[in-house]
Amino acid sequence: MKKHLLAAIFAPLLGICGGAEPDFHAGVCTHFAQNKGDAAANLDLVAQAGITSIRDEVSWAMTERKKGELKVPGFFADYLEEAARRDIRPLVILNYGNRFYDKGNYPVTPESIEGYKRYCGEIVRFSGGRVRLFQLWNEWDGGCGMSSLGFGRGKAAGYVKMLKEVYPQLKKIAPEATFIAGSVCTGETFFEELLKLGMLDFCDAVSFHAYNYNTGDSTAEAWFARMQKLGALIRRYNRGADKPLYITEIGWPNHTTETGSTEWESAVKLARLYLYARQLPFIKGVWYYDFQDDGWKHGHHENNFGLVRPDLTPKTSYFALKSLARRLSFGKPTGSEEFDGGSLFRFEGEEGPFWAVVNRSEDHDLQLVFESGDPSLPLTVEVVGSAPVTRPWGYRDWPNRERNVNPNRIAVTVGEMPVLLSGNLDRVRIAAIRKHPFPRSSRPGKIRLQLPRSCAEAVPQGEKNVPTAFRDYRKLAGTAHGGAADLAATFESSYDRENLRLTVTVTDDVFHQPESNIANAWRGDGIQLAFRIFRKNGGSSRTELDAALIGGKAALFLREAQGDRSKTPECAIERQGNRTVYRFRIPARLLGAEAFEPGGMLTCAFLVNDNDGAGRKGFLAWGDGIGITKNPDRYNLLIFK
Repeated sequence: MKKHLLAAIFAPLLGICGGAEPDFHAGVCTHFAQNKGDAAANLDLVAQAGITSIRDEVSWAMTERKKGELKVPGFFADYLEEAARRDIRPLVILNYGNRFYDKGNYPVTPESIEGYKRYCGEIVRFSGGRVRLFQLWNEWDGGCGMSSLGFGRGKAAGYVKMLKEVYPQLKKIAPEATFIAGSVCTGETFFEELLKLGMLDFCDAVSFHAYNYNTGDSTAEAWFARMQKLGALIRRYNRGADKPLYITEIGWPNHTTETGSTEWESAVKLARLYLYARQLPFIKGVWYYDFQDDGWKHGHHENNFGLVRPDLTPKTSYFALKSLARRLSFGKPTGSEEFDGGSLFRFEGEEGPFWAVVNRSEDHDLQLVFESGDPSLPLTVEVVGSAPVTRPWGYRDWPNRERNVNPNRIAVTVGEMPVLLSGNLDRVRIAAIRKHPFPRSSRPGKIRLQLPRSCAEAVPQGEKNVPTAFRDYRKLAGTAHGGAADLAATFESSYDRENLRLTVTVTDDVFHQPESNIANAWRGDGIQLAFRIFRKNGGSSRTELDAALIGGKAALFLREAQGDRSKTPECAIERQGNRTVYRFRIPARLLGAEAFEPGGMLTCAFLVNDNDGAGRKGFLAWGDGIGITKNPDRYNLLIFK
């Protein structure tokens, strides 16, 4: 008998995980449903770290492969069983469309809602109490799992409509389970739309994905401030009361581009975030995204979110979470103390009280001098992610030439990583706080560049160049790319000291540009150009241009320019037969460069939009970082010969 059939038979007997239920989940996301990683090997490391929960999925499409026939996939039973053996509690996502219902679109019609409801009910019943946390869809607002099928982002009204039908039935099947709604990834605006439409009445808890690794402030402190505001927003629509909030995704990837974090930086942010999250009683869990790296591409963020590498080698962040996971899951906050540059958080843990000290001062280390009324018992000091050490009481301030030892005091220095204190803390207080300059923000080398997928060469003006072909077509909707006859493009580039000249030649069997406003011309046939120059004195300058034939005339839109906007670019466009030729003159000063010199370089990306008369169906690109996300780290490289 297959293992998943055994699991189904014994599910009612197994019940939920055997250990005590944590008040808070220090969890991680896994990808067993995507056939990534060995479940047993991954879960061994999860258990060793004291992590209490994994978040994974079992999709509708995998469960209903023939219309009307529901069969739970074997991998789902397998990872439930493996998790139960290790006392790890799964959070299961019930997600994504099914091709038998509205061609796989979001379940918003009566038939598709009914189909989604049956699938959810089957999974909940099969779980047999081994799963207490279910998430109803994943990132409806961001189109996750749906964009590849040609569907855009889901609407708030459609999601709440689905919840109203599905939640009451699931609650009847498993009244003890927690059904989590939301899983919002695009921000507070969409989240508030859901609240206004009554989402809180059709769920037990809500979830939010508050990634900030690619924002101007990627700190855990910025995340904490945002969560405090989110809690207030929930209370506003919940008659002044809290609603349990689950942070079901958050992480800082270790890719080698400008928005990536080093392993150390990710570990520091992780440690601070979990400690901050535990200070907000309405947050019931945080699931770090994700446990295992998805691949080896060093410049790709999705490949580098993990706590461990693809071969399960632990990163620094794994050890940081190992220091905190069980302590925070089963320990209860008992108070906090704020001081200049930092915070002290108090907890009552399974093995007694412990404190956590966080240094919020970027350019200083903090030295805290603790004083005890009973110095007979030693103190345990543990930098998060490191081995604990036992410290006897007794402190001499030798850098200040103090000769006397105070037997009732200990000094502890806290840098970027939080520090944990445990032992006899009953009569311990902070006696002094000192700041020691440590200017981390002034370190060189903050900009990290990816190795581009492709490079091209700009030749001196007057020299013949070899055209570079566009190779990557991204389908958005409608029919697929029909090859070179449907859409193809090449470009050539040359330069002098003052200007970059670019010629883009597009072959397109159908020309369609419905927009009269150049700012919206990306919806029809036209091109988009983006450039980034790194300045010699640090920092970078980004420029983005759109160009299109509108009413038979060339139109140019300077979408973004961080250089000298007084230096005007020029564009000429000519359409003959099935060919459109774009010719640009782009000043160096506009791009943020003093001049173009041999041996210089910039990063750039070019995109050719494709509209055959039924809406924007896709685009052809050289480089990435324009069409789907605005990310200059994904541009290709242009070198000046």
